[in-house]
Amino acid sequence: MRKFEQIRRYYRNMLACLLFVLPFLFCTGADAMRQDTVRHSIYPQDMKNKSGLYNKLWGVHYRELYSTPVTADAVTLQALQGGMEIMEQAADFHALVLSNRRNRLYMLKPLGGSTSFLESKFFREMYNKNDFKGTYLDEFIGDAYTIINPYTFLAVDRMAKSAGLNFNNSRIYFMQGGEEGDTIADGTGIRNRLVSLRDVPDTATWKNILSTGALLDQIRQDKSHQVNSEGYIAERLYDMLIGDWNKIPENWNWQAIHTADSILFNPIVIDRSHAFTKVDGFLFKRMLKVLGLGFITNYSNHPKDIGEINTLGYTLDMALVSGVDESVWRTQALALQKNLSDSVINEAFGALPPEIQGAETEAIKKKLLIRRDSLPYMARRYYKKLQRTPVLTGTEGDDRIILERSGHDSLLVRIYPKGSPVPSFRKKYSADSTEEIWLYGLGGDDEYEVIGKAHRELPVYLISGPGNNTYKVDKARKVRIYAYESDRKRLKDIAGVRKIISDNPAIHNYDYEKVKYKESDFTPWGFYDSDVGFSLGAFFTYTMYGFKQSPFTFRHRIGYNYLRGFMYQGTFPFYDERKSFNLDAFIASPRNFFNFFGYGNNSEGFKDEDKAYNRVTLRQYSVIPSFRMEMKKSQQLTLSASFEMYKAKHTEGRYINQVLPGNHPVFGMNLFAGVEANWQVKMTPSAFIPELEIEASSGWKMNLKEAGRNFPYSKLDISATFRCSDRFSIETGAEAKLLYNNEYDFYQAAGITLRGFRDNRFIGKQSFYQHTDFRLDMGKIKNPFTPLKYGLFTGFDYGRVWFPGEHSHKWHTSYGGGFWLTIINKVTTQYSCFGSEDGARFLFAIGLGI
Repeated sequence: MRKFEQIRRYYRNMLACLLFVLPFLFCTGADAMRQDTVRHSIYPQDMKNKSGLYNKLWGVHYRELYSTPVTADAVTLQALQGGMEIMEQAADFHALVLSNRRNRLYMLKPLGGSTSFLESKFFREMYNKNDFKGTYLDEFIGDAYTIINPYTFLAVDRMAKSAGLNFNNSRIYFMQGGEEGDTIADGTGIRNRLVSLRDVPDTATWKNILSTGALLDQIRQDKSHQVNSEGYIAERLYDMLIGDWNKIPENWNWQAIHTADSILFNPIVIDRSHAFTKVDGFLFKRMLKVLGLGFITNYSNHPKDIGEINTLGYTLDMALVSGVDESVWRTQALALQKNLSDSVINEAFGALPPEIQGAETEAIKKKLLIRRDSLPYMARRYYKKLQRTPVLTGTEGDDRIILERSGHDSLLVRIYPKGSPVPSFRKKYSADSTEEIWLYGLGGDDEYEVIGKAHRELPVYLISGPGNNTYKVDKARKVRIYAYESDRKRLKDIAGVRKIISDNPAIHNYDYEKVKYKESDFTPWGFYDSDVGFSLGAFFTYTMYGFKQSPFTFRHRIGYNYLRGFMYQGTFPFYDERKSFNLDAFIASPRNFFNFFGYGNNSEGFKDEDKAYNRVTLRQYSVIPSFRMEMKKSQQLTLSASFEMYKAKHTEGRYINQVLPGNHPVFGMNLFAGVEANWQVKMTPSAFIPELEIEASSGWKMNLKEAGRNFPYSKLDISATFRCSDRFSIETGAEAKLLYNNEYDFYQAAGITLRGFRDNRFIGKQSFYQHTDFRLDMGKIKNPFTPLKYGLFTGFDYGRVWFPGEHSHKWHTSYGGGFWLTIINKVTTQYSCFGSEDGARFLFAIGLGI
């Protein structure tokens, strides 16, 4: 009995101890649990607080999601997946590549929007993270990243898995602690931030996995090496479904599968984080176009331009699947429709953090369901775009290439490996859906045959390689053959086709990124000049990149100046990139004028008169075709002809009426024809003289109404820059012009440009002037709004004109200075004030690169 009592007392004491200790254990456990998970947001709460005007102009985007705290597991690199080590930067994805102890690779990326803005040429030139740090524009750029939904990649990954596509097993963590230097390439840290982690293949250790560049090389060598076109098309249709526009070549790896007689490459997708973009805001949409990022569009029920959203993936699609039949695209679209049922989509979006589930997520799902239902139509539209200007290739081996025309507008293309009766490529094209075909033979000794007839011929560019090629071509007026000099004799008997014989590698070398496309650019500017007043203007540039990309096929540039009028510049380069045909034209506005103070070096300035007193309204039209030829790398010769019309307006109360009678021919319509030869040299003699330019021209103009009124002229212009240090430089230049007789009108006279005088202040038969500027780059101005760089300059000008019958020894001078401000490293404003005996002249200008 006593023993039983002792046992009972023992357990009673133990139970009391447990009851006393357990609360502390639970508290400790709760604290540990709380430390394992963290509620954190991507951006601070105050980032979402914007005014109504800001939201209308620059958009709301997904800003609310970025400032909403979500629950995530808190980890460190040392504890994550048994311990992680940073292997390298994944610069194309703004991420880090990590490896665990089992040598498995992962990609870690800080959540915080898309940094693809930084990939535009414009932004690479203007954006420096350190310069922008702490400024209003830095906040704006960070806010602009919120066009990307930061969490939907979780749903995208799960839907891809359900559809039988590539998936990366994505998840979200909170990275606590870590080293200060743990940053991605652009300087963004990972400490105390929400990050995404996804599996990636180790291409360095997996012998059967290739990069995109290596894949293309394999296909060029042997047509038995092919991409799994069904799998790749399924992946690309999925991109279109979710609106993932960031399909750069680095976004793909390729796994080789060996079969009995071929190698099939399956696509591996690395990143899908750019889906469901939300682009709103009146000015923000237009800013994307200015940055060359117009393909980043709002995720909607139906994409307006199927080509635009595929801008970054288009060239690779052309290289890999442009020859695949439309039926394959339709089959894959229908399969995706079937696999991505409503329940699959709902379950995938259920993986998003519960804190962000709501109206925004439901709106995305609604649009996604509509896109899914129209996926076959989207596939058909994109297929047709790929057929518009297809780029086809043979191999580096010997090929037989047959183009057979038939019917109304059909063209059957077949490519056979040497000795094989089975074509490695076979596809029929129609002129209704195809504008032209580019076909590269590549290496080897190839045979080209063009046979048959069609009522409507389809334009074909046959680009042969350097081998011993043979040609059998029936008369085909829309076939162009680009051949090496070694094929000239073999092409001698080929008639009815256009032959371009050249050893220029830029013509013959195949580059999958060379496709037909176009670009447009808009550049505004404005200025105030105390002589002419305010003026605004802009240039619109349209550039076409066809087969001849030297560096483009043609370029049209149209400008408008409120005071002067419309300007046009057309450039049409030759294949060798050393010659071009150019066309310039000008149409004056009703406000166009020419200052007239009379002839000679001693003309009066009329400082007490209104500025309009010396203005002559001038109607002016001109067309100037020219031929430019690069003599050497730093020298070019331009030969031009000109056709011009001038008519000065007779306005009462103007000075010109005191010099010329109202019936003077200058007030009538005057037509001129002219020719000119221009020689230009640009060189860099040394680090001390980084820029030296010499331009000499001679020409002749004739009045078509009065043939006796014609005059020859010459002009010489020399300018140089002397860099004395990193910040201090001297810029100087001189110009002289000579007219060889007196048969010219006042607007054709030789004049000087002195910055302290009004335009055309002195005109005569000969002229000379020189200017020198001392420029000091002052560095940066720290401010809370935007990065500013500025500099100061001071300078002087001197010059004079010579006029028959005038005996003057006077040299006119002007002097002054100013400063410039460069905003966000791209937009420049310039302020200057120069004085002279006539007074002061002030100038303010703003524009891109002025």
